[in-house]
Amino acid sequence: MALTQANSILVTAFPSIDTELYTYIESILDENKNEFESSDHIYEAIGEMLHEVAGGSKDENEIKDICSQLLRALKSESCGEEKCKGNKILSAPVCLGSLAENFENEAEEVTSIWLKQRESASFVDQRKLEKAEARLKSKQEKRDNNEKPASGGAIINKEATAVQASSKKESRMELKGSNKSMDIKIENFDIAFGDKTLLTGADLTLVYGRRYGMVGRNGIGKSTLLRMISSGQLKISSHISVLHVEQEVVGDDTTALDSVLECDEKRQNLILEEKKLLQLMNSNGPVAPDDSQLNGRLQEIYIELQQIEADKAPARASVILAGLGFSPEMQRKATKEFSGGWRMRIALARALFSKPDLLLLDEPTNMLDMKAIIWLENYLQTWESTILVVSHDRRFLDTVATDILHFHSQHIEAYRGNYENFVKTMTEKLKHQQREYEAQQQYKAHVQEFIDKFRYNAKRASLVQSKIKMLDK
Repeated sequence: MALTQANSILVTAFPSIDTELYTYIESILDENKNEFESSDHIYEAIGEMLHEVAGGSKDENEIKDICSQLLRALKSESCGEEKCKGNKILSAPVCLGSLAENFENEAEEVTSIWLKQRESASFVDQRKLEKAEARLKSKQEKRDNNEKPASGGAIINKEATAVQASSKKESRMELKGSNKSMDIKIENFDIAFGDKTLLTGADLTLVYGRRYGMVGRNGIGKSTLLRMISSGQLKISSHISVLHVEQEVVGDDTTALDSVLECDEKRQNLILEEKKLLQLMNSNGPVAPDDSQLNGRLQEIYIELQQIEADKAPARASVILAGLGFSPEMQRKATKEFSGGWRMRIALARALFSKPDLLLLDEPTNMLDMKAIIWLENYLQTWESTILVVSHDRRFLDTVATDILHFHSQHIEAYRGNYENFVKTMTEKLKHQQREYEAQQQYKAHVQEFIDKFRYNAKRASLVQSKIKMLDK
């Protein structure tokens, strides 16, 4: 394929672009060039991929400018094609006056390159359109009325709900504050989404320090379970901190590094209080507090900051961001300059920096490249508290998980070991079940053969009847 103007723009802007990715972007532009109406449409289609290719060397405005150049190039090419297709050759002289007269007087359409062609597309009849919309509206109202319960009936909830059996002993311990266990045990709970039941009488036990990988088919309710835990609808001990990485950080003027540091609220509050006290001590106003009291409080703040190793926090945050693919320059950029995928990485970095007692991750590898995935696997292997992660990445679960939770048939089954051990155990379990089923079927066939043989034998009538009852059970 000859190198077009759009291809030249891509090669010039991204000289080190991967060949396969370049071919893929080229095919998207070629197949949809007539559908793109603005540069925003092109940015929505390939903007994320261009950010990945740029690797942080170009900001959002520069990528959008490249998309504008691509739009102009595609439009100029499509216009050139239309002009080529529209060329016609005259086979006879043309009398414009007679053509114009015929065009005005005759009802039938005149075909000529000199006359503006009538639109071949049919016009919409407004009356028919209004009638059709009215019919659709009435159908929708009937459907809504049918979905509404009868008077006094239960209202169907369109959101996920959870019901959990409570333990009086644990409730008393919670009220007294004597429950110091870091293990999490949620017993006999149900989860439903609207009128669809996701879990019934399920039990979930998470031992502190273990890393749990949850598996199950798509749409079965794994992500909903994480939200039920993080939102507090499934109750756990109040002294256990929970953090669910679900949404990207808000794009503003805060740098990526500061965004990660700000999630440590205790450190931030101590630093703010320190600045306020120093300002008061430097103040010479008549209502300035006693310096001895301020000095005492400052000493307490410095001791607390030393205990939480506040001076090491920037370095630790920078290491986490670097592991997730942020260069030193990118760490100093404002969060509003990053795409959604990179802001999701910042949200993950904030969670890793916070070190909650229970970390909930939902498909964390979807937003990461291979290098960042390998770093995350190694980092999580040294994680000291509890992790519950939903993932379809088998390699990630093999490396990170110490236990597997199998979500199926409205229940949760726990297996020790990583994903590879889970697959082996499940395979053996299914083989055992198949052998039991085949043996059962073979025994049934043997009993049925006995019944058929002696069904009309009076001496064995009672025995036959007992065999028939046994089969019915």
